[in-house]
Amino acid sequence: MELSRSRRGLQKKFVASLLIVGFSPGIVALFATYLYSIQTIKTSIGDSFQQIAASTARRIEAMIDDEIDGARHLAATPFALRTSVEASNESYGTDDPQAIRARLLQRSAQWERYRAGEERFLPNYINRGTLFFIREWFAVRAGEYQNILVTDAQGALVASVVPNVGYLHGDELWWREAFADGRGRLYVSNIYEQAAGEYLLDIAVPVMDGDSRRAVGVVKLELRRANLMKAIMEIKVGARGHGMLLNTEGTPLICPVLPPKAHLINDPLMRQLMQTTPGWVVAEDDAHGGHNSIVGYAPIRFTHPLSESSLGGHQWYAFVRQDPEETYAPVYTLLRAVGMIGFGMVTALASLGFFLGRLFVKPILMIQEQADAIRQGVRDLASAGRFDRALRSTAERRVTVRTGDELESLALAFNQMAQALDESLKTIRDQENELLRKEKLASVGQLLAALAHDIKNPLGVIRSSAQLVLDDHQSEAVKREVAQYVIEEVDRLTNRINHFLRFARQKPPEARPVAVKALLEAALQEWRALGSGSSIAEEVRIAADVPDVMVDPDQVKEALVNLLINAREAMPQGGSLAITASLEGKGGAPTAVTVRIADSGCGISPEHLKQIFDPFFTTKDYGTGLGLTNAKRLVEQNGGQLAINSQEGKGTEVVLRLPALSR
Repeated sequence: MELSRSRRGLQKKFVASLLIVGFSPGIVALFATYLYSIQTIKTSIGDSFQQIAASTARRIEAMIDDEIDGARHLAATPFALRTSVEASNESYGTDDPQAIRARLLQRSAQWERYRAGEERFLPNYINRGTLFFIREWFAVRAGEYQNILVTDAQGALVASVVPNVGYLHGDELWWREAFADGRGRLYVSNIYEQAAGEYLLDIAVPVMDGDSRRAVGVVKLELRRANLMKAIMEIKVGARGHGMLLNTEGTPLICPVLPPKAHLINDPLMRQLMQTTPGWVVAEDDAHGGHNSIVGYAPIRFTHPLSESSLGGHQWYAFVRQDPEETYAPVYTLLRAVGMIGFGMVTALASLGFFLGRLFVKPILMIQEQADAIRQGVRDLASAGRFDRALRSTAERRVTVRTGDELESLALAFNQMAQALDESLKTIRDQENELLRKEKLASVGQLLAALAHDIKNPLGVIRSSAQLVLDDHQSEAVKREVAQYVIEEVDRLTNRINHFLRFARQKPPEARPVAVKALLEAALQEWRALGSGSSIAEEVRIAADVPDVMVDPDQVKEALVNLLINAREAMPQGGSLAITASLEGKGGAPTAVTVRIADSGCGISPEHLKQIFDPFFTTKDYGTGLGLTNAKRLVEQNGGQLAINSQEGKGTEVVLRLPALSR
């Protein structure tokens, strides 16, 4: 098991436990205080915003109701206004709608000429007494109104403070709603933009006859939005809080921060605001860039009943909000102060815990240090030589602890374990030496048996050939032929003996950077020199990004030649031989170069494929059975890997992975 944990782990746990026990209640209390403070602030500010919104709604209601009352009082003036409206209705002199329509068009054309300056005198159907009266009314409150105009039962103009208006108004919404086919209703429009930056609100009331049973005309007041702005602008909530006037579409009609209709209240928030009574909510998005904002609201209800189309068919709401950063600033300030105090206490307690923990942990650290040394020593046994392993022991890894408690007992048990480990290592070394001796004897016996088998038959042939040479009855030609045969057999035996010697003598590799192309070319050149045979088509492909390899070139070349010879022997009737080299680990530093040798020969059966690397295993009538064994050993002792993939009847592919040189 890997034991690379921190040397100070137990000390850290001791300090952490001290901090947890000391500060857990404080942290819980601080969190509870935070939650309580947030909820208290929300409730307090929410109630305050609700009262502000309700107060603002009442002021707007009172302002609109006062204007309606003023307009109704103006419309009810009998001599200055109602009489002139009735006179205008009687001036048509007929009940024929077509005749009345013709008269209206004629007057409208004359009024347009007057407005254009083509006629100098005011038309006589504009009542001068009524005009004088509404001008005096307008002068008293000139800053509040944009215009005051009076119409008769046909929607025709009777008088207007501002002459720049049309003559016929019967098709306009405010007139239709206020006249209501003679029934008479009160109408208040939505706030609209008449010109750039100029916003108005229309209030239209009917002019009733003397019995107040039937409407005979309509009076319209064009009220400037600035009057309502006063009620909104008076709302002061901190440095970044303000009020607004909304309708049910979420359109801000009055907002002191952004222009009208420059932003919309989102649907989820509007659903929260559209209530019948004042209240407050926490808005996820307050349409001003704030999140989790506290918002107060109140519906606006007028005392007078209005027509269904009033206010654009919507409901008005007073809306109060504040930047959440400003709202929660007191809580955050409190938390920062408490946090700084807590940080100071944590630092002091941690220092004290560190000092005390060091006293408690020191004996355990001594045991851990010696245990790590023993663990590293045991790990190094695998890579150490036999002579080094014989010298290694744990006799010096002992711990002396005098605490009179469980730690001293732990140290004693540790020392006993180290002593038992020394005895186990000595037993293992003895068993290893015995095992190596037996393996060497077995290998020598197996090697001698194989060598004797390979030498026995050729020696018999050589002896028979020598007897023929000694026979005086044989001709010189026969003797020379037999002598040449003896020489070839001796060379073959010499080659076999050298093969056995190379297997027995395992020379350590002398690695150096070698180009893959040069390595393959050297192996192919030697392979071609060892014999030809049937025609074999060679193909060599080396990728452009292949780096040099770090190997012993002689040993790896010997392995490659053995593999190439096996490929040629697998294709006695000829075939194709493909050699490729490519790079692994292209994403970062190169790790290995892969060399593949693929032939189109007879392949290897699955049962033989399992044994091909076993020493002395061969399926041929000749050979030592050490070629692949020696090739695999040479590749692996150079830090590489060798694997063989084969399908019987289709061919064989040998894969070598050689260590690449770091760039």
